[in-house]
Amino acid sequence: MELKIGEKIAKHRKLKGYTQEQLGEFLGVSGQAVSKWENGGVPDTYLLPNIAKVLGVSVDILFGVEKKISDYTKDEILDDLFKFCLQKTNCKEDKIDFFEFMFETIWTLQSAYFGNESRTMLKDIIEKNSGNQQITSQIINDEGTTYLSLVENFPFFCAVGDTPEISKKLLSEKNFAEFFSLLASEEGMKAIIFTQTATETSQYTADMIAKKIGITLESFLEVEPLLVKYGLLNEDSLTLDDNVIKVYHKWSNPELRPLLIMAYQFINARQCYYDFTCNRTKPYFEYE
Repeated sequence: MELKIGEKIAKHRKLKGYTQEQLGEFLGVSGQAVSKWENGGVPDTYLLPNIAKVLGVSVDILFGVEKKISDYTKDEILDDLFKFCLQKTNCKEDKIDFFEFMFETIWTLQSAYFGNESRTMLKDIIEKNSGNQQITSQIINDEGTTYLSLVENFPFFCAVGDTPEISKKLLSEKNFAEFFSLLASEEGMKAIIFTQTATETSQYTADMIAKKIGITLESFLEVEPLLVKYGLLNEDSLTLDDNVIKVYHKWSNPELRPLLIMAYQFINARQCYYDFTCNRTKPYFEYE
């Protein structure tokens, strides 16, 4: 048992990249003391929590009581992931690209769900399938669907859970035609893009907006009710010289981006490399 503690300290010290002297400095002991532990000695009991903290492990691991992956609960796995991300975020010398890491994490989770024996590196998949215009990874089952799409300079991921009410709500919506008519018209799209492309809090009259986006005032007034109805413009009034003037504030909505991204995928169908599993037993839409 004594030797095992020393072996564990040495193993995790080296994984951290610490010398014996550095570990000793962190713990307030000499490098010779660390050397003694690693060669069969035993640290004082009061030092064990600090040793575990500095090495980023538990006291149980120092004693050789290591769990197998299957022994970890979901919360323990998520806690470890949370701590890892927190450490990376707070470490000035070890920054990671957030979105790159996120896509690699999603790829890893889906790859494991497919039953792969070992972790397939995302960069290897991209390099191997560079002849394809798009790489996708999907899980499709009765609980929902996930979709990871990697197009050059155009990556995105979505996860959609499934409930008995989703199809009913989607297919019973009466305003889809009205909303999509706004997206389908050139004037409507110009007006939508205008509402999303600046962050200033200026007020605009209808005439100002029409001139800025290059359409006639009449065309803007045709789409204006839908822009207000769906929260892309906020309507207000301004009193000048006893005249009440209708003015608008722009309202950015990040939900527009994923909506347009999915439409873009349909419009620009590509040659794809697919890595997916499908064990769904029910249709995507169930509607009576």
